Amino acid sequence: MERKKSAEAPLVSVIIPCYNHAHFLSEAIESVREQGYAPVEIVVVDDGSTDNTREVAESYEGVRYVYQENAGLSAARNTGVKHSTGEFLVFLDADDWLTPGAIEYNLSHMLRDKKLAYASGAHKKVYVDENHERVEKREVTRNHYWHLLQGNYIGVPACVMFRRWVFDEFQYDVTPPNSCSDYDLYLRVARTHPVCHHTEITAAYRIHSASMSANIPGMLETVLKVLRQQRKHVKTSAEKRALKRGEAIWKEYYCKEMYKRLAEGKINPSQDLYSSLFRFNQKYFLKYLLRQKYSSIISLLK
Repeated sequence: MERKKSAEAPLVSVIIPCYNHAHFLSEAIESVREQGYAPVEIVVVDDGSTDNTREVAESYEGVRYVYQENAGLSAARNTGVKHSTGEFLVFLDADDWLTPGAIEYNLSHMLRDKKLAYASGAHKKVYVDENHERVEKREVTRNHYWHLLQGNYIGVPACVMFRRWVFDEFQYDVTPPNSCSDYDLYLRVARTHPVCHHTEITAAYRIHSASMSANIPGMLETVLKVLRQQRKHVKTSAEKRALKRGEAIWKEYYCKEMYKRLAEGKINPSQDLYSSLFRFNQKYFLKYLLRQKYSSIISLLK
């Protein structure tokens, strides 16, 4: 894509936190450099990596490299904000990438409505082990906070473009566990400020064994913590029902995923998995126990 040259075009900062993902980092950086929008700065925040993250980042002219002692993804994002200068901010995880035109899609919405705190788009999930992709699109045109209480329809941090002033009021939560700090931030911002969402694909989310999302019990505990923090903020009966429904949806989603992966032998049984299934969805807990029982009987008959 040809880069636009306009003195009036606002600067967009793309912040790339990286922890031992140097082997993915080049693809993330290249996806930003190949955007059809010129006024972009790239800030790579090395969160205490022990691989060659620094060498990869510094091999690209114009990329700003920032090092910090390992403090986690949320802290790295906050550090990136401090070292960036753009009027608009995008947070791209080092193992993901932006799709062509992503910056322009989101920026067009932000420039059209100057009251928006952020604009978000759709994404595609890339399942590395299974070697397939799935597009995730959801149309949400209003009541964004209400919708977010029932699930993270955004899904991928790189799908979101923020105005810089958002981070004068908010930061990513660095309190462990903070693996859902992006979802937490969307909720806090959308509760008090106008936001928008569209269905153009703006990012690719790589799912692999090292992904945070591979730790299903931990993700479930964290997302429920995020929703519990909203209990004191929901005011209307509709919001209270949405919050309750959201908790049920997350329990169903993650417990079903745990059961599926256990049944397919993709993850090994553990106390954490059994405990999560028993606490949050006994239907899948009993279903798995029955499956194991019948599998044992069948193996004895062979």
